[in-house]
Amino acid sequence: MSYVRLASSAALAALLASFATSCAGGRDTGGSACGECGPFTSCCEQPDGTHSCVRTSDSPTHCGTCGNACASGRCMSGMCVGGSGDGGSGFDSGPTGMCSPSCSSAQRCCGTSCVDRSVPTGTDGRTSSSFTNCNGCGLTCNMDKASACSAPSGMSGPPRCMCGTFNECTGSDVCVTSSSGGFQCVNLSTDTHNCGEIGHECGEGELCSGGSCVCGGTGASCPTGQACCGGSCIDVSTDPDNCGSCGNACGDQGTSCMDGACRCGSGPGCTPAAGTALGQLCCADTCVPQDASNCGGCGMACADGESCALGMTLTGTMDICCTTVAIPGFPSFCLGGGFGDAGIFPSLDAGI
Repeated sequence: MSYVRLASSAALAALLASFATSCAGGRDTGGSACGECGPFTSCCEQPDGTHSCVRTSDSPTHCGTCGNACASGRCMSGMCVGGSGDGGSGFDSGPTGMCSPSCSSAQRCCGTSCVDRSVPTGTDGRTSSSFTNCNGCGLTCNMDKASACSAPSGMSGPPRCMCGTFNECTGSDVCVTSSSGGFQCVNLSTDTHNCGEIGHECGEGELCSGGSCVCGGTGASCPTGQACCGGSCIDVSTDPDNCGSCGNACGDQGTSCMDGACRCGSGPGCTPAAGTALGQLCCADTCVPQDASNCGGCGMACADGESCALGMTLTGTMDICCTTVAIPGFPSFCLGGGFGDAGIFPSLDAGI
């Protein structure tokens, strides 16, 4: 004959009272807020979209902060620690299972198979057996928040789930490949290279807001064929001030933009200046060489005895008329004539 031990009415009442008060305000069926949570608890969103008061000091799904789930399934003092097989210390206690032959020191025995303990820090270890057995058999890293099970460089302690060279991502951040080829934690709500989802890159000039690409105050991304230039959507296939990309002005090399390329009349854009070469200017829809007759602009002729050169001024390089160049080549300082060195050597410009 078996017996069931019944709790005293007073103990049962206390137990029921503890359940009733474990979350002050209870669960919010409207899914908006918890009401007033008790001490040392936070209002966290649950998988079903509702909110409840959670003690983040030991919650494996909200460890330390809402949304920080421990891969090991164990949370102590607001920090994730290792799971089964570590004696509750957070450190790997060694191989378990029955493997024959025995595993090497770089592996652990899980069941009847040897699995890797970790991979080098910063490498992609998502396909390694260590990723699904990180610091304990069956302790799987989160594919969205970690790139490998590694031992942090320069830090003591066991291998752990990491994103590149840092601990795994927390909260709403996800672990993605960075532009340098490594890994980093990003927020899908604000990252322009991963806006709303991994790999979704915003267009030129656009920002990521709330997981959507937006251009300035428009609240939306630019249509196909347009780019966000200065907060406005511009058709870069036809705009001569933003031809092909934002800020690429055709200038003296073309009078129009067609299919994202500068045009001079019915022909292609003229050759820009480069190095010591003066290039060409688009004059009357025709490309003409830049020389003493057209220096810095169509019809801008140099004075007698002057030649056209690329000079260096306080504001950068420009086309100028010179009598003598101090240092042959580019860039150069003009020692006199025309508007010369733009005031760097005013006495020489004045003929003093």
